[in-house]
Amino acid sequence: MSPIPANRLRDVPRYIFSTLEKTIESARQDGREICDLSQSDPNWPASARIVEALRRAALEPGAHRYPPYEGANGLRDAFADWYSRTYDARCRRENVLIFEGSKLAIAMLPLAYVDPGESALVPDPGYPTYAAGVGLAGGEAVPLVLRPELHYLPDYADLDEERIENARLMFLNYPHNPTGATASVPFLEETIAFCRRRDLPLAYDLAYAKIVLRGQGPALSVRSAVRGAEDLAIELFTFSKSYDMQGFRLGAAVGSPDLLAPLARVHENVAAGAYLPIQAAGCAALDPHEDQSLAQRVAGYARRQDLISSAISELGGHATRPDATVYIWMHAPRDMNGEAFAQELLEQAGVAVTPGIAFGQQGDRYVRFSLTAEDEEIEEAARRLHQVYAAGFDKAPVRAARGPS
Repeated sequence: MSPIPANRLRDVPRYIFSTLEKTIESARQDGREICDLSQSDPNWPASARIVEALRRAALEPGAHRYPPYEGANGLRDAFADWYSRTYDARCRRENVLIFEGSKLAIAMLPLAYVDPGESALVPDPGYPTYAAGVGLAGGEAVPLVLRPELHYLPDYADLDEERIENARLMFLNYPHNPTGATASVPFLEETIAFCRRRDLPLAYDLAYAKIVLRGQGPALSVRSAVRGAEDLAIELFTFSKSYDMQGFRLGAAVGSPDLLAPLARVHENVAAGAYLPIQAAGCAALDPHEDQSLAQRVAGYARRQDLISSAISELGGHATRPDATVYIWMHAPRDMNGEAFAQELLEQAGVAVTPGIAFGQQGDRYVRFSLTAEDEEIEEAARRLHQVYAAGFDKAPVRAARGPS
């Protein structure tokens, strides 16, 4: 007898990066040297100060005990101070919940706000966990279509009223994964007005708040940029991208106590909280002394972006060069879809990227390059693109790249 999985899994696909890992590993086992520009896995180690804070805390008596479900008061206070300092906006301990990574909070939010048969609005293209979380809650993920001609911002006037009638939650993410698009104050004001008309909580994912490559940072916070947004918006933050703590699994949600209460109830029933020494490391990461290291990493991402973007442009490809995030969003050439082009890049150039369809139907004709690999790997990927597509992306690849020359 074979076990029968729950019906809710029918519309929840395998996580794209789980399958990509296996594909890349298989290619490497065949002797291929692969430049992995698929996952957003920062290559820099967490700073020595962060690691030392973790080490010291792990030696403290009681470090092994269960943490408070809402997060240790020390980290909640430190995050509230960081938020207030970063956004010049009032934030207190009661406005902060700590999670074992922001991905967990994202997946839990539909369980807190969406009943089976109800829906949530999710960006398309967008981070796959938004739709997956809705599906796991038994809801319907209604796409917010993001088009390049609108700078990857949704057009609320274009939404089908019947499809959004029973929406109970909306996800947005700017700076945007996968396109790198950013939001403006007028757009955020329009968004809050739309949510207020529908009494719709907004989950605003600020994973790349500090990864601003050009212009003034940090990225806009909807709670600080729009008057009255505090009673509608929950903002989500991660320590992974800004502080290279992706393996630590640490994130935070910021919102009014009333908005956070349903999310806190889900969390306390299915998780036990982040390891206390990891929370101590989070406090160290939020210290202003880390700002200089962060600025150096952001400058590094900008250099990597220039390398890949220039290669794509020189070969006649069409790609974004966004002001924020660690991504480049490229349109597939020669009437190919993104999956076929990603496969061609892997087989012919030994460069792994993410097919855009992983982020929704609007990504079908695109691929996403990530800039979180080693500098040498980025440089090698650019070299291989020039080698394999010497005649340009509008022509078939001329010869396979098997490794460094």
